[in-house]
Amino acid sequence: MPWTDTLNSLQSELAEVRQERLRLAQEEAAARQSKREQLTRLAGALGTDGLLKDMNSVLLQGQGAVETYSSWEPPSEETAQDSDLLSLDEDDEEDADYICSMLSWEEDGEREIIVDLGLAEDGVYLQVNEIAIRPEREALEEALLEAFREELQV
Repeated sequence: MPWTDTLNSLQSELAEVRQERLRLAQEEAAARQSKREQLTRLAGALGTDGLLKDMNSVLLQGQGAVETYSSWEPPSEETAQDSDLLSLDEDDEEDADYICSMLSWEEDGEREIIVDLGLAEDGVYLQVNEIAIRPEREALEEALLEAFREELQV
């Protein structure tokens, strides 16, 4: 019976390890959810979608499209194919949480302004067309206007 005793002992040991892993996974999931909620609140405070919609309405007479998605709710296949948003290496982005908003339109070729708000190891980042800016509304407004000018080479 030593074999059975060893298996029973190992079973108890495994149950403890599995329970600890489950507890750690639940803590990590709660922390990730909290960070995602923080990002969502910050995106709302910055008003990214509203700014892009205003640009579309005023500057493009509604001819553009504004789309937003988050890393935890990826874009539809159609959106991803149209904009090549999924071209990043998924292994690199697996742990990064971000919200991406995009204004796209057709004017002498395909044009787009992409705003990325995310959490990195060193904190929150905000980028407009891959240019880092302060995560403040005034900085975002200025960057969006500059990005629009650059897209149209004005």
